[in-house]
Amino acid sequence: MKALIVIDVQNGVYAYEDTEVFAGQTMIATINRLIASARAAGSPVVFVQHEDEWLHAGSPAWELMRELEAPADTDIRVAKRHGSAFHDTPLAETLRRMGVNEVVLCGLQTELCVDSTLRHAAALNFDVSLAEDAHSTFDNGTLTAPQIIEHHNRTLANYARVVPAGAITFAAGAPVSLEQG
Repeated sequence: MKALIVIDVQNGVYAYEDTEVFAGQTMIATINRLIASARAAGSPVVFVQHEDEWLHAGSPAWELMRELEAPADTDIRVAKRHGSAFHDTPLAETLRRMGVNEVVLCGLQTELCVDSTLRHAAALNFDVSLAEDAHSTFDNGTLTAPQIIEHHNRTLANYARVVPAGAITFAAGAPVSLEQG
């Protein structure tokens, strides 16, 4: 079984000092299509939220972006305090108990929590896919956000399948529709 893991698409991660992540609204629309596809196939959807000294649980910065498809009662919510959604959380155990052996990753930030979660999932022997067009970040002063994303899509292909969201299927169904709606 395959699960979708949506990483840190929170107000305080999405925007920093009035700067939004690169192509953020397009990324959210793509993630919403992945969520709809996973739910339609009966695949688990996991929402991960980072907590730290800036992202206090329950604070506006900690909340998921309002444009993001809201978690359903059947979705899994995971709070994390480290880069990887698997580090010091029950996520791996929960997924294995559900029969999940493959994960699809998307969210924020490419070079931080997406990278950490992907490598950790691979180390835990999950079959990993990264939706190459459903993660994002900020310029960092050395590289632009598109350069960081492209670099990570290429580098992380050593650990996972890196494919467009539209090529991802969750069950014996069709790939994710790229149409808006």
